Amino acid sequence: MHTRRRFIRVGLVLFLAGFAGCSERVPAAPRSLAADQIGGAIRALPREAHFSLSGAVFFKGKLYVSSNVGLLVIAGGKPETLYKWVKRDDVVEGPWLDAANDMMWIQHAHDNSLSRFDGAAWHAVALPAPPSGFTRGDVLSGFLGISGPDAFWLVGGGHVWQFHAKGTAWVPEPEPPAPNYSAIRAVARLDASMLYIVREGIEVIPPSEYAVYNREDNWARQNLSEKMDFGSVVTNAEGTYVRAKDGRLFLIRPESIQILETPGLCEAITKTSTGKLLASFVDQGIFLLDNHAWELRASYPYGKQEGEHWAYLAEANGQIAYVTSSVPQIQANDRFTYSGSVALWFQSAGKLERILLN
Repeated sequence: MHTRRRFIRVGLVLFLAGFAGCSERVPAAPRSLAADQIGGAIRALPREAHFSLSGAVFFKGKLYVSSNVGLLVIAGGKPETLYKWVKRDDVVEGPWLDAANDMMWIQHAHDNSLSRFDGAAWHAVALPAPPSGFTRGDVLSGFLGISGPDAFWLVGGGHVWQFHAKGTAWVPEPEPPAPNYSAIRAVARLDASMLYIVREGIEVIPPSEYAVYNREDNWARQNLSEKMDFGSVVTNAEGTYVRAKDGRLFLIRPESIQILETPGLCEAITKTSTGKLLASFVDQGIFLLDNHAWELRASYPYGKQEGEHWAYLAEANGQIAYVTSSVPQIQANDRFTYSGSVALWFQSAGKLERILLN
């Protein structure tokens, strides 16, 4: 069983340790490494910085995969290039699709800046910040980009901002009347409703209590879960799906919340190009939710011996990408060991095939 637990990425640990003395700023445009140089970039990582992947998205016909050596570009099921911004600690988080503005976003852990890509050029964008700034814990918790039909939001540090493309500015969204020390973890535009997924109260160690607030219904509140650790979110015409890190999958509508029956423990979700929910289930495979029924789209590529890993999904026009990354396990001597596989899988002729990177 791949029970999700909160671990600090080694790349972020290294980044935070050296942040105060960091002088190299992330440039707007990256340099490109050819496919045959990707392996060398991975092998050049310090011994304590295990190679890791952290997300995937299809954009304008190519697959983009974030990693701690930069942003990988996959075309036609094969590595095409590696985008790099800095020589060291080139940890990229995301990527996030921005359907409203036809953009793709990433975040650089090196200096916490953002970059957006229109398919031709990269543009640097400053990270928004709350009046009191971000704590180190906020940075470790990470940021989440959320795409809606008419807006793009960034969630981080318990707050949420909407991006206004014309003025290239971040505008803070109103916050719900939640208890002190609560944190917004996601938002969703659903019909006439604006839903906020909120961790309520102070959190020392997850799981915590979660609720959903509807801004357009005078902040009406629904219980989501008394004990949950937020994983990811997808919104389509059916509602808003929230994946908990323990493998549960919730369906949220303005008037109701339900826990879905699933083929197994849910480890990743995404929205397809046709607006359906695609989900990966531990030891079961990748399934499409269509007309309230789960349909197998790809068999699980690992055997029972596979260790604990993080998983990510992306889909476009029937093509599926499945990404996994090892979970670091801290040992008594303060060293890390790694379980699970760091791998990128691409569906070809109905079967997931592994893409070799080095």
